[in-house]
Amino acid sequence: MAFRLRNPELALASGGFVVAFGVTLTAIIVLRYQASDHAAANQPSPVVVQAGKDGSLSPAVLDRQWISYSDRSTCADRSGGDGVSAVRLSPSQIAWFFSDSSLGPAGPRIGFSEQSGFVHNLVVMQTTSGRHRRLVTLTGGHTCAGPGKPSHVGSVVSAANAGGAANQRYWAGDGLRIGPRVLRFYTRFEPGRVPFVPVATVIADFPVRQLARDGRGPASGVVIRPRITTVPTYRPSGSGTPIVWGASVLQHNGTVYIYGWQSSSPTSLARQCYLARVAASRLADVSAWRFYDGGGKWAASQAGARPLAADASLNVDTGFSVVTAAGRYWLIEHAGGLGSPRIEAYPGPRPWGPFDTAAALVLYRAPGIGLTQADRYQIMYEARAEPALSSGHTLVISYNVNSLAVTAGCIPLTAFTNAVPQPRFIAVPRAAFAAATSGRTGRVIASANPHEAAPIFGKHDPRWFNSWKYSGGCPPLQAVRNIAVRRAKHSVTVRWRAAGPGVRYRIYLRSPGSTYVLLRIARTSSVTLRQLAGGSRYQVQIVPETNHRKGPGTSITIKAK
Repeated sequence: MAFRLRNPELALASGGFVVAFGVTLTAIIVLRYQASDHAAANQPSPVVVQAGKDGSLSPAVLDRQWISYSDRSTCADRSGGDGVSAVRLSPSQIAWFFSDSSLGPAGPRIGFSEQSGFVHNLVVMQTTSGRHRRLVTLTGGHTCAGPGKPSHVGSVVSAANAGGAANQRYWAGDGLRIGPRVLRFYTRFEPGRVPFVPVATVIADFPVRQLARDGRGPASGVVIRPRITTVPTYRPSGSGTPIVWGASVLQHNGTVYIYGWQSSSPTSLARQCYLARVAASRLADVSAWRFYDGGGKWAASQAGARPLAADASLNVDTGFSVVTAAGRYWLIEHAGGLGSPRIEAYPGPRPWGPFDTAAALVLYRAPGIGLTQADRYQIMYEARAEPALSSGHTLVISYNVNSLAVTAGCIPLTAFTNAVPQPRFIAVPRAAFAAATSGRTGRVIASANPHEAAPIFGKHDPRWFNSWKYSGGCPPLQAVRNIAVRRAKHSVTVRWRAAGPGVRYRIYLRSPGSTYVLLRIARTSSVTLRQLAGGSRYQVQIVPETNHRKGPGTSITIKAK
């Protein structure tokens, strides 16, 4: 995710989990999406999504809740980010777990200021009383004590309490409540470019009593430090990434099924699915886990774990869900790769599948998602079922949205708006799964909040570029174009097409018989040159630049009256 920093170029390098991805694999991912989308043409029609009116936890209400919280965020409040997942503590309280997050202030016209810091994970407690909702952000400490005060905020799970190097990050996986505790999986990743390399998995243990108390306490400076259990690291065949456990968890009949993924190479985006199971009461006791060994058998150690049987087209996302519906198990994920707008569900007869992608149910096609300028290069990822928000009639699914878009001046979209990297939600009728199981093909209505891409700069947006296409994430600066000249007595005004936010222009002037001299640095796309000798010809050169880059200069000849 890209957040606004003092230097626009640095925003891409030190933002969050998504835009920090490197550019070298862009073409591979885009081709994967195009191929997947072509194959999807033969799949069933997607579930049709319309605006919902199904109560206080409708997608529209949930979406607006996080935008509103961001708009009024202070230095102690989460203002945006990704990695969303919810756990219900009681009818009146929900614990929201997030990964990469910025703290306020933020707003629809300033984007994410990051004046108060950026963390790789935190928790937001939601307490509802009647029609009033209160949100309190919990961090790993060192947040501000009040508006305008300094902040050196820390993550809830970090190297300080979970191990690893200081530059490694912990990304939140799935989790659930087990009695008086909430257990949440976190994956430690190496810094660098896509694909991020996982190195370890831990389980964070949050006391329900403390979460509930913090949700009703002060709104600023709340700190929580969970107890950490490390899951032993295991690499199948001794190579590739370790198995990343906790991408999804499913509690069923007193047993917790723990899903994980693994890549055969750290540079590969192909991921196989693994499965472990344990009694719910012993989830944090890794020695009690049993690992799926194929053929309905279970092994006592990770060395016996085998990938789940699946057709070749199943390539699990880093975050997904497995749920039960209509007498079957469904693997739900964002499908199709980077730029795809689809959320799909694949049925299977047992928790270990096999999950049939040929029988995919297309749950949703998100508007405004795609690797085009019109879509502002918005991407979605990690779609998860949210039992804490669901009902007997609807299954709520969250997903993450971000943007790869930058201006010609390499300023990310999130410097101008706080509406993009926010939690998004849809509600799928559970009847849709029953209809798919029975083969009925009727029109099924799910609910979502319609997302419209409102112009950021008045009537028109600036031109956006896909940051992943360029080394360092910044598009090359182009020479200025569409130059127009207007002459007056002893002055000449020169105008040109603006390159976009973040670009300024060096204006050089060469008098007859002399060399170029820097006159000024213009931040608008026009300049008026005064005190020119009438009848004399001058050379004007315009050079676009940002803080660290210069584009080619364009020279024109002018003549003063």
